Amino acid sequence: MTKVMAAHQPNFLPYPGFFDKMRSVNELGTEPGVFIIRDDCQYVKRDFHSRNKIRIYNGWKWLNVPVKDNTLPLKDVKIDAEGRINNVPWATYHLRLIEANYKKTPFFNKFYPDLKKIYLNPGDKLAEFNIRIIKCLAKCFGIKTKIILFHELPESVNGNNASETLVNASKAVGADIYLSGDGAKNYLNVSCFKDVKLKFQKYKHPVYPQRFSGFVPYMSAIDVLFNIGYLPRSGEVVKITR
Repeated sequence: MTKVMAAHQPNFLPYPGFFDKMRSVNELGTEPGVFIIRDDCQYVKRDFHSRNKIRIYNGWKWLNVPVKDNTLPLKDVKIDAEGRINNVPWATYHLRLIEANYKKTPFFNKFYPDLKKIYLNPGDKLAEFNIRIIKCLAKCFGIKTKIILFHELPESVNGNNASETLVNASKAVGADIYLSGDGAKNYLNVSCFKDVKLKFQKYKHPVYPQRFSGFVPYMSAIDVLFNIGYLPRSGEVVKITR
């Protein structure tokens, strides 16, 4: 019997590959998998912790969440409640931009209301806001993987380095396989993975119809959700006649 664990930082409006990894932990093992959200990690301004891309008529555009205390771990970073974009409250600006660019997509009316509810009450903490969106999108995609926040694990899982911590976390949730993103090959210490098998996610971005002409990859997962209503498989080419 095998159980798979994966982990990722609580990014804002993550891209489809994030949810592909979340779905994969249930499919690769013989037992239900676990997805750890690394809310303990350091906030990085130019990462995807408080920003992501959406598709617009002439390409793409960043959505940014204004934050305070950006030198803290993610779980402690606060949203700037007074933050404004183009003299508009940031959450209102996001909703207007999302609606303007996606309201004519096939699945907008089905999935947008739940996202809007989260935006109307974003709360004080960035990670909590992001996690609520992540759980909402996972539900929309039909993903039932168990989600655990890293700070809920015993303090003993913290190792001498990132690789050792991931091994300890895997053991703590009873997983014997750790599924890593492909980019982690640059920093993971493979020698730490002795009792836990290390497996890499082989993700190729799918291609699917978007509202505007041409295809632009690596948008927030709301792009694929509003356009086709489900999460495509790695490398899938979706053809839908409208």
